[in-house]
Amino acid sequence: MTSFEMAYNYSQITGNNSSYSYDMYNDSDEIDLKLMERYLKNKGIDEPAYTALIVFYCFLIIMGALGNTLVIVSVVRKPAMRTPRNMFIFNLAVADLLLCTITMPLTLMEILTKYFPLGNNLFICKLIGILQATSTYVSTISITAIALDRYQVIVYPTKEGLQLCGALLILLLIWFVALALAMPLFIVRHLVHHTIPLGTEYLNINFCIENWPLEHGRAYYSIFSLIFQYTLPIIIVSAAYVRISYKLRYRFATGFVGGEDNQKSRRELRGRRLHRTNLLLGSIAVIFCVSWLPLNVFNLVADLSTNQSFTSQPMMICYAVCHMMGMSSACSNPILYGCLNENFWKEFKDILWCLESSADNMGQLKKTSFKKSSQKVQKSKPDLVTGADYQLCNTVSTDMTVLTKC
Repeated sequence: MTSFEMAYNYSQITGNNSSYSYDMYNDSDEIDLKLMERYLKNKGIDEPAYTALIVFYCFLIIMGALGNTLVIVSVVRKPAMRTPRNMFIFNLAVADLLLCTITMPLTLMEILTKYFPLGNNLFICKLIGILQATSTYVSTISITAIALDRYQVIVYPTKEGLQLCGALLILLLIWFVALALAMPLFIVRHLVHHTIPLGTEYLNINFCIENWPLEHGRAYYSIFSLIFQYTLPIIIVSAAYVRISYKLRYRFATGFVGGEDNQKSRRELRGRRLHRTNLLLGSIAVIFCVSWLPLNVFNLVADLSTNQSFTSQPMMICYAVCHMMGMSSACSNPILYGCLNENFWKEFKDILWCLESSADNMGQLKKTSFKKSSQKVQKSKPDLVTGADYQLCNTVSTDMTVLTKC
């Protein structure tokens, strides 16, 4: 979530004492033509890494945007899907969609460029930082809220469940907290203008940098971010799902008092469902941990280190890889919270089926128009969920299906 790459490019132009120290001149005062070309093209990464990063980022952006859009549309189009529990998944999908459409493109822009390419606009410079951080915080806090909500429903089933109004208030609180946590990046971001002599010409450029009031302000904020964006969420999520898994195993063990034959099939069914549920819970915790760990560790080490090797091109590419691993959670979340959820899966199939039917109908209409035929267009395929029973959530349910149906 840090953006030290801009600080690196800025440091190439001006030193700590704000005196010009252009690194495009070597010890013999000869111009580094390769570096000068980078500034003229505003290109911070050389080929083939430049093209490879664009391809990988575009893949993540497209896959994440499609998956999270399906989740959002599923909730918006059907009132039966607007349960308190689904609203948390909806909020997670909104945050992940912002990660895909805002955070990833902007971070890629900062990695690939030598200086700020969006002109002399201070507000945009500040807005980029807070948008990137806010969407990340909302995503991780939403995952934590989902875990706590499931914990309350399964471990304490007799307590009154969360209502829709309460869920909406919690979502509002999540966004408020995320904005508050990200606000320092809005405050410390500034634009710095420089004129670089390139032979007989001059290049006017802008750098969007973080000007922290404290000497090690960036390092302090990295530690702060590591705690609130990664450490606390992973502890809470892991603890909640371990407790849920233990509770479900206990209910499974005490749910059958005898070994009668008429209970055998039911025991096997619940055993398979328990295994699937434990696999889902473990996958959520492990994927969250693995996805965000490299980026947080890299940011912390880079901000605490004074070694300039962290700002070399290989390290910038390493940072991009770590960032893509973190952003991959925006692609995995629709699968973990959507495709493995029976109600969402029904909606996904319904939406995709409707799109396929619409495409077929459009093709048929064009075909009949071209042939000037009077044949009627074939009827659309039936709605998969029309007439089907939605597995509505029961806030006092003691069954593990609350994890896969609600």
